Amino acid sequence: MELEAAREILAEVFGVRLSEVDEMIRSRFQAGENDKLCHKGDGQWPQELWVQG
Repeated sequence: MELEAAREILAEVFGVRLSEVDEMIRSRFQAGENDKLCHKGDGQWPQELWVQG
């Protein structure tokens, strides 16, 4: 349910169809596979942030 809501929010924010949001997510996931989701010191934020609470 949360994933569906997130997809709908992304579609609204970017003004795209849900199928395009799915493609964005797949593309980002594949990029993360190549980078192993780590920060390489290139000045960019990491793909995922973990917060303990």
